[in-house]
Amino acid sequence: MKNARAWAPRTPLRWPLALGALVAAVVVRGALHDILGPQYPLITFTVATLVVHFFLGLWPALAVALISLPVGTFFFVPPYNELTMPEPQDLYLISYFVASTALFMVLIQYLRRALYQSVLLAEIAESRYLMLLDSEADRLAAESEMHERQP
Repeated sequence: MKNARAWAPRTPLRWPLALGALVAAVVVRGALHDILGPQYPLITFTVATLVVHFFLGLWPALAVALISLPVGTFFFVPPYNELTMPEPQDLYLISYFVASTALFMVLIQYLRRALYQSVLLAEIAESRYLMLLDSEADRLAAESEMHERQP
């Protein structure tokens, strides 16, 4: 069951998909910026990180989260499009983003591992059942052959 850690797809396509999710998060947050203003500046990035983690695995999600933090704070935290020293409110926002995203990522990781582990267990049970059926068929064939040889 140690293989349950390897539930995520290993295709190289997962990295461009993760980048696409990050770009989509920027576009959606930009479209909602007039409505939300400075409220919830990193919400779409959190959603993108969690979706990437659920479908593509831990490492692409960590990349999205680490890139999202500076991108989101640069574009959607006042003063907009400027690099300044973070204020206490900004530090609260950053720590909230990191803590909530990390918590949800841990939960998703446990969920996906448990799901993959149950799939592995089902496949093991099915293969053992098929081996049992084969050995039963072999035993019955050997018994019938033995009965045919007896006079």
